[in-house]
Amino acid sequence: MQKNETTVAPKNAVPGIKLGNYLMFVTMLLTAIGLVAIFASSSLKGTQQFNDGFIFLRKHAVSACVGLAIIGIIQWIPFKYIERMTLPALVFVIGLLLLVFVPGAYSKIGGAYRWLNIPLIGGQPAELVKLVLVLFFAKNLSRPTSDTTSIKGLSSNIAIFMLFAALLLVQKDLGTPAVVFFVMFSMLFVAGIPRKLIAGGFLAFVSLVSIAVWLEPYRMKRLFTFLDPWAQVQGSGFQIIQSFLAFQNGGLLGSGLGESKQKLFFLPEAHTDFILAVVAEELGFFGVTLIALCFAYFCYIGFKITSVQTSQYRRFLAYGLTMTITAQALFNMSVVMGLLPTKGITLPFISSGNSSLLVFLLFSAILTKLGNEAETNESHV
Repeated sequence: MQKNETTVAPKNAVPGIKLGNYLMFVTMLLTAIGLVAIFASSSLKGTQQFNDGFIFLRKHAVSACVGLAIIGIIQWIPFKYIERMTLPALVFVIGLLLLVFVPGAYSKIGGAYRWLNIPLIGGQPAELVKLVLVLFFAKNLSRPTSDTTSIKGLSSNIAIFMLFAALLLVQKDLGTPAVVFFVMFSMLFVAGIPRKLIAGGFLAFVSLVSIAVWLEPYRMKRLFTFLDPWAQVQGSGFQIIQSFLAFQNGGLLGSGLGESKQKLFFLPEAHTDFILAVVAEELGFFGVTLIALCFAYFCYIGFKITSVQTSQYRRFLAYGLTMTITAQALFNMSVVMGLLPTKGITLPFISSGNSSLLVFLLFSAILTKLGNEAETNESHV
């Protein structure tokens, strides 16, 4: 991207066609697939734990409805107010993450402190981190004085990322910093960061991740399990092996909706992080391919929206939002298929999780607004 410019000529704009509407269509399709997949994968768990087979479906449906309301509100709000919320949102999320040091403010689940106990502000603040950092990076990189050719020029971006990464690591969350780093790095790449800084940044990140893994025995265990899951069949390798079996059982056409055997308490987190494995078993290769194609189409439309923006800020923002959802989907699919070590990363729009669904619907709402407003402006040129 060109530096020291406030506007760029729009490309590929087609008057009368709203790219944002296409993006919202695929968002709603993925959310609908998620509702079906959550019911199929969680009904037995809900019945056993809460005597309610619809509990997880109902929570996800309520979040989807709230998300739809947020989408409508975002389309109505003037975009300048979204841009102005960057700094207040950044400070607010830092405050939420700092609450981990307040006794009783967070719940410990699965060895990690990620869930707030405070009424009306529950959920996982880590999901909001992805959004506020994309807003911050877009704002920072679009400044006329922005310099991406030196460490000094990149220092504010690096400092903010390191602050959030440190707070997330305190919560035993390595997955979110990995996704955010990937997005930040790709945004810096398109902003024109020199190759030597690309190599240096990559090496620095790999070094920091290696240290984080080495300092936590459970992360080292996950790494060894990733390298040879069959060495821990009844231990740390159990989950990924059950995922492999789900894919094998599903084959090409699947065993049928609701007919998964691995979700019968063999596959942990069947309705959250490993929901794709249940889809693979019940709907087979075609079901997984449908989801992958939906995300590929989402990415394609997101980049089309990026290309029609008329300001650097909006282009960076559209690109960052698109890359975040694309990166998280790729990370989740890779984990479920055994291509990356097991990590608690949800599949956007599909995995059960109120915070995840609401935040990613907010991502789509802003992208939709960017797409529709850019083309509306172009139609009057």
